[in-house]
Amino acid sequence: MTSETREQSLTSKILKVLRITSEPLSAHAISETYGFSYSQVKRILKELEEDGLLNSLKTNRGKFYFIPDRYLKRSKNLIDSEEKIPTVWYEDFSIKELQNRIELLAKYIKKTQKEYQKKEILAIEYFQKIQEKNEEIAIINQILEDRIEKQSLECLYCNKTIEKENTSCPHCKMEVPVCSVCKRFIYSEQSVVKCSHCNQLAHESHIIEWIKSFGFCPKCKKPLVEPDLIKFQR
Repeated sequence: MTSETREQSLTSKILKVLRITSEPLSAHAISETYGFSYSQVKRILKELEEDGLLNSLKTNRGKFYFIPDRYLKRSKNLIDSEEKIPTVWYEDFSIKELQNRIELLAKYIKKTQKEYQKKEILAIEYFQKIQEKNEEIAIINQILEDRIEKQSLECLYCNKTIEKENTSCPHCKMEVPVCSVCKRFIYSEQSVVKCSHCNQLAHESHIIEWIKSFGFCPKCKKPLVEPDLIKFQR
């Protein structure tokens, strides 16, 4: 096999990989997963993009490639859809949009639970849908936490910048609150709620997942359901 033939073969394999995958892929992911030469993969992807056969998306985690007609273009409507969004697309959404997406997924989970209780869907479909939505929530939560940590941290009470190691705000003198679930500090950019019984603060996404599993406040141990949570008002 000539070098030109090998090149064509690798190009065909890369295109096939991108056609069958459910996610846009980086050059590193393609080379590592399928055992291709990284330098060759990177060069071929660049050439395919220049020829208009591939599109790419730049993210904080690098450059990802995809075949244009395999994916929806970034749209405000996409984040409101019940359809699964390619994970790499989350990089293009704001913190607020991602938080709204989590709220929407929680509603879809409740809807699925009701459908199962009414025997409108089979058990296997129920568990698949619930697992898919919970996995998406977990991914978004991790992206949110990583992104927020890279930002300047601001006091929950006065919104002024504080250092990460500070346990109290040097401006308003208030103690930096700690989430009752994850035990990490709470800052102003985060969505925060409190228990209706003891007023203990928590990251909203964390306490919602907690009470789904346990049904009580992690601080005061009193019975707690999502509607009982109170939005923190600054």
